[in-house]
Amino acid sequence: MAGDSNNTNQPAKKFKKIPIYVVEEHNDALQFMYSAIGGKKLPVEGTTLLHLDAHPDMLIDRKLQGEDARSGRKLLPLLQIENWIMPAVAAGHLGRVLWLRPPWAKQFTDGSRVIQVGDDASTGLLRVDSTEPYYLSDGLYSSQLTNARTFDFTVAELVSDSPNNTERTFRDLANKLNISQPYVLDIDLDFFSTANPFLFLYRHIDLYDKLEPIFTFDIPEERNEENILRVTKKREKQLDELESLFQHLEEYNSLEDYTGEKSSTYYKVLDIASAVLAEAERLNEPPDWWAVFAGGCTRDQGGLPHHISSQAEITDEILNGLHPLLKILPPPVLITIARSTDDGYCPPDQVEFIQQAVLMMLQDVYDTDEPYMHYLNANTL
Repeated sequence: MAGDSNNTNQPAKKFKKIPIYVVEEHNDALQFMYSAIGGKKLPVEGTTLLHLDAHPDMLIDRKLQGEDARSGRKLLPLLQIENWIMPAVAAGHLGRVLWLRPPWAKQFTDGSRVIQVGDDASTGLLRVDSTEPYYLSDGLYSSQLTNARTFDFTVAELVSDSPNNTERTFRDLANKLNISQPYVLDIDLDFFSTANPFLFLYRHIDLYDKLEPIFTFDIPEERNEENILRVTKKREKQLDELESLFQHLEEYNSLEDYTGEKSSTYYKVLDIASAVLAEAERLNEPPDWWAVFAGGCTRDQGGLPHHISSQAEITDEILNGLHPLLKILPPPVLITIARSTDDGYCPPDQVEFIQQAVLMMLQDVYDTDEPYMHYLNANTL
């Protein structure tokens, strides 16, 4: 783990009470971790992140340079909700990431693995040496890394509704997570009820299903170095072409004057564009091409999780799942909470109930400050 062998993994100061920061977009949570590092409440290197979320948020912006990932707070405006964790790992601030997932989120298999993240030797772009589908599908693999950081990544499921749950169940999970201080507790409210907003994008024309054959990606069964490099290069080309096509649609609402290659992908996107334009006209609204592109990017491995929980299920997961686990774990240095409702991942009609229930539970477990509602104060970066 980064920083284990020196004093940089020990914070010099402590908060009097555990602070709680509530943000809307999840990447806004990182600024409070960086502030805690600046205030010597978190170590410069080696912090553990306990991340409860329906999504791993472990991607990397394909165009992010490694040097930008290590640029401190200058990095923050470059981040989005799906890619805010790995730059902090690349900078060494996080030495271990634990993704605690709900039962319906399966983007990674459970277990622990060691991953390297660093700069691709030929491009300087931030990349990983992991050959898991999550990274291959975004063309993020590289076998030649410089400025590499090694980190531990653990995935585990939190189940609340099992009749076999006992204190021993949660102690076994706590032992598996093996968390020691200092760590940050990070909770996305869509952990408790998860929507896939792209399911409802131009639903009248079944757009989400029609995007799958355009964005589909085949991962080789035999993941030797030669196959992985070949597939990564092919995937990068596919994503670059798709981005170019949708950029043209964003600018001109048409592919009529597109000067790029007229490949099979071009003609597939041309068909989709005609259907989207007709549907947008029917709805009397401009087409949202980047939403279509973003939705397509989630179709490569089957799509995003979608599970709208009942109020009883939410309460059970908080009180009979997360609460008993946190009672066993050591207290975190700070807590961040993401609402994730403006982007459609946490149902808007449930978010206030979930937020209130989570905050009451946290205040029962820990000695906390009053939550800082960052989401009520826009543009505070």
